[in-house]
Amino acid sequence: MAKAEVIESVMADLRSLDSKLGLIAQKLRTMEKNEEVIGRTMIALNGRLKKLEEQAASGGFSPSSGNRPSTASQEDLEKKFATKQELRELRYVLDTINPLDYATITQVRDLLEEKLGALKAAKKESDEKPPAQRGAGGGASGLFKRI
Repeated sequence: MAKAEVIESVMADLRSLDSKLGLIAQKLRTMEKNEEVIGRTMIALNGRLKKLEEQAASGGFSPSSGNRPSTASQEDLEKKFATKQELRELRYVLDTINPLDYATITQVRDLLEEKLGALKAAKKESDEKPPAQRGAGGGASGLFKRI
């Protein structure tokens, strides 16, 4: 009777882990989408920066205005640099992705190995008992069909 309770407890733990893994998978999908946005933004900003460096190297600045760019160059610079709004959006995306909120793959594997080890030990103990002491029930083999 106590073994059945142990198995039910392990089954409840596995269901809990399953829901937690679902949440982790959802967070990972969100994180991947955010990484794609950040990657595209960084590529665009790098392209703008390279063009600006090339323009500065080729003497794109007007000597008559000192260190300030000419009006045409200033308009080009406004197009090439990120606006405050773009920087705010990038900062928001970076702030929403907090790597500490996510579990690492090794942590998830360790948790699964720990829970599956406990389940296997409980199953082994129940298999060692004579059939009369095992009690009714399908055993833990049904749990692995979902995993």
